[in-house]
Amino acid sequence: MLRSEVPGDEPVLPMAAAQVPNLAPVTRLRAIRTLVIARDLAFRERAMTVLVELGFVAFAVVSLEAADDVLALVDEQRADVVVLDATGCAPAIARIVVQLGEIAPRVGIVVVSDEIDCVGHALPVTPKWGWATDLSRAVIDAYGRGNPLREEHQNVRTD
Repeated sequence: MLRSEVPGDEPVLPMAAAQVPNLAPVTRLRAIRTLVIARDLAFRERAMTVLVELGFVAFAVVSLEAADDVLALVDEQRADVVVLDATGCAPAIARIVVQLGEIAPRVGIVVVSDEIDCVGHALPVTPKWGWATDLSRAVIDAYGRGNPLREEHQNVRTD
């Protein structure tokens, strides 16, 4: 039987096959590069805590009204997914999603907001302060889907 020992601790024996928990199949071949665009420092810290398990996380404080700046950041960071905080600036989101769809249709988009009922567009919105698993799942789904306005949605990315 194999075993490993940590100096000063009791020997650690491998788990019996019956004790190994069932693990979900892995569908992602590489880490997800996420760009979070939000003015809210507390949300950026929370997003880092939640999303770092998926891969690289970058943050930016830029006005969503400055669509060209957002697009440049997505390109510069080589983002797979962009998390946009629509709190207080929801009207700009639809324009950014359309422009991203034109120049980077494979980039997924997650919209978060405190004001779920007041976002003013048809895109799905994740509650900004909802469950951590909801944010994580939204990023994973966006990674697989790409831009929500894309005509051909794919279930699995191949890059």
